Amino acid sequence: MLEFVFKRTELNDLIQSSGAPADGNVVIRLAFSPGDNKVFPARVTAFCEDAGGKALGDDEISGCPRPPGCE
Repeated sequence: MLEFVFKRTELNDLIQSSGAPADGNVVIRLAFSPGDNKVFPARVTAFCEDAGGKALGDDEISGCPRPPGCE
């Protein structure tokens, strides 16, 4: 199982600033890329979209894997 952590205040601010309707979505995107020594680091981001799948603005925030979690 993979767990990723987003800071609550950052996620809440992202949602509030998007102006998304109540039926909008928060999309979590995982991007894996080859790294050194057979390690595949993940970039985890969240952004808001409307119910039709259209992104609402360019704002996104980063999450982090657990462990180690966000600092």
